[in-house]
Order: sequence, then C-alpha cells, then structure tokens
Amino acid sequence: MSYKISWLLENRILLISYDGVLSKVDLQTYLAESMDMRDRANAILTEGGPFVHTITDARRMTRTELSLNEALKTMRIVRNQRVGWTVYIPAKKLDMFFATLGHQFAGVRYRNAESIAEAIAFLKTVDETLAHFTYVGEDAPASTAANS
Repeated sequence: MSYKISWLLENRILLISYDGVLSKVDLQTYLAESMDMRDRANAILTEGGPFVHTITDARRMTRTELSLNEALKTMRIVRNQRVGWTVYIPAKKLDMFFATLGHQFAGVRYRNAESIAEAIAFLKTVDETLAHFTYVGEDAPASTAANS
C-alpha cells in the first residue's frame, strides 16, 4: 500500500490518501507519521489554539489486510492526542462502516464524506477559523481559488 500525507492547509488540515492495500504496518506507520505532524502543529497552535483536522481519502484503497480488532488496537493511540475532526472518504460502504466503528472507539470527532471538497465544506461548518480557506483539487468546484 502506498499512502501520502500532506497539509491541505499548513498546520490545520492534514490530508491522508491511500492507494492499494492497507496493511497493519502501513496503518501503524502512517498513524505515527500523522501524529508527529499533529504534535508539531499543536505546539505551534498552542494548547488553547485551533484544532488540527484530518481528511482521509480512501477512495483508491482496494482492500485492507487487518482485522477490526487489529485496527481498533492501533487506533487507541489516537486517544492521547489533541485532535480536531476526522473526515473519512471511503472506497466502499463496508469500509465506511468499519471506519465509523474504529473512529468511535478511538473517541475522536468523526464524519464521512464523498469527496475532499465535501469534507472541507463540512469542516468549515464546525470550525469558523477555516471560513476563508478554499481548496482547488481533483474534486473541487472549478470556480474555487486557493488561498489560506
């Protein structure tokens, strides 16, 4: 499995994109990397500052090689970090079901979406500090212009 982690909005919105098969090692590796990025962002934003949100785009994930129990064990580490909303874009309805269970178990704010643009639109409704952020990407409306 390959995955990519990047900032859609520096220190505010993380984008994690999957491509292919998700293994236990991949999950552990990307969680550690994304948690490190959030920790650095939280240090900059300060304890009372705005949250770091995460959008996970799993539309190109073909399958997962870990059980629900393995995923839940791995997700427990997220409970100890200051996080905002996690928005998940599933490949299939069944993936959405398991992602919902995992995120609820991890105790994070969670929502599903069908696209990155929809995920950002949702985040803007729950975090007023994102009001002026716009996104230009593969599934954003053509009339949108990027800024931060």
